[in-house]
Amino acid sequence: MPGRVGPQLGRVVILPFATIGVIAAVLVWAVEHAPSVLLMISIVFGSITIGVVVARKVRANIERLAEHYESMLQLAEDQSRQADAANRMKDEFLATLSHELRTPLNSVLGWARLLAGGKLDSSQTAKAIQAIERAGWAQSRLIEDLLDISRIVAGRLQINTRPTTVQPLVEAAVDSLRPAAEAKHITVTLSLDPNAGAVTVDPDRVQQVVWNLVSNAIKFTHTDGHVDVAAGVHDGELVITVDDDGIGFPPEVAMHLFERFRQGDSSTTRAYGGLGLGLGIVRHVVELHGGTVTASSAGENAGSHFEIRMPVKPANMPAIAAPFPQPQPPSLRGVSVLVVDDDPQALEFVRSALEQSGAIVVTAGSAREAEARFSREPTDVVLSDLMMPGEDGWQLIRAIRKLDEARGCRTPAAALTALARAEDRRRALNAGYQMHVAKPIDPGELISTVEHLAHARVH
Repeated sequence: MPGRVGPQLGRVVILPFATIGVIAAVLVWAVEHAPSVLLMISIVFGSITIGVVVARKVRANIERLAEHYESMLQLAEDQSRQADAANRMKDEFLATLSHELRTPLNSVLGWARLLAGGKLDSSQTAKAIQAIERAGWAQSRLIEDLLDISRIVAGRLQINTRPTTVQPLVEAAVDSLRPAAEAKHITVTLSLDPNAGAVTVDPDRVQQVVWNLVSNAIKFTHTDGHVDVAAGVHDGELVITVDDDGIGFPPEVAMHLFERFRQGDSSTTRAYGGLGLGLGIVRHVVELHGGTVTASSAGENAGSHFEIRMPVKPANMPAIAAPFPQPQPPSLRGVSVLVVDDDPQALEFVRSALEQSGAIVVTAGSAREAEARFSREPTDVVLSDLMMPGEDGWQLIRAIRKLDEARGCRTPAAALTALARAEDRRRALNAGYQMHVAKPIDPGELISTVEHLAHARVH
């Protein structure tokens, strides 16, 4: 009733606040300004609701940020552990590299000093020479592996496929390792498919792959053990297997076998040498051919099985003329040779090897000296290093070609260099050399090279 104020029960206003899951019931006394009161109450509860919602969202965001930072912290810890592991691997690799370089070097220097002492008899002298030669080839192969790994890491390792008969490659690789096997009384058996025809592969790389696998098997096989090598073409695939009854490997080692710079045992007490590069190179070369390489073992001291599968296509081998018999070693009597190298020891080696075959040798320690000597007294053949201080071997051959033009001839020339990549060879030939010979150089190969150049001389 108008003008009457009492404690009468007014209206119950129900405001749903679904966002916080609560129904707010407001008991409102009937008063003259009830609508204004309801508006104020609604605003207050709305503000509370918004505050609760914002608080929950802020809390959720904080929780998400906490989870994110926790995951970032975990990632940082994982990366730190990986970096520590990488640093340990680097340190182990450098220590192993130092060991593998110093070991053959110690043999070379030790035997060289004994030879210089002049107290060795003929049998000891022969033994010293063999030891120095073995150590030298070990160093050479180590350097080649390091260069291959460098090319792999840089993505520059390439294959040069051509029609090839695989059996001679496998046989040559195995035969080159028989002395190492015989030293440990290891029996190496070879099974080749006689009906396998020519296929298109990179013969040099395939031989390298077989050499690495067989060398690995011999290294990790005990004395009086066995290594079995088989190769053939089956269903469009070149299949090469190497089995041994050696030390085998546990499952946790298998997953790292084909990783670069890794060995099953990298401790200072390890029983087997090597840098752990060979199997990494094998995997990369096989994959460049589109193939796969797998390894398996029944466990420690249970032997191992390596298998290569590469897709191949049949190929026709080009006709090869029968080689002419060469009953006598090549003679360089009367052939004049200009030898250029900034390394005095390399100069002396080449001079001695050529003079033993009758060549007349003129040496120069730089490209400028060589150009001056050649302009005064041209020789029949030029042999030059490529990397030299001042002017290099590429500049030298261009200068010689200009002198040849004035004389109306073309002097045969070969690059004798430690730059052994395919692109180095192409660059040397494009510059004007007829041949590219990579160091280290075998004396017989050196003499044959000069003989070939002398016969190819053009006037």
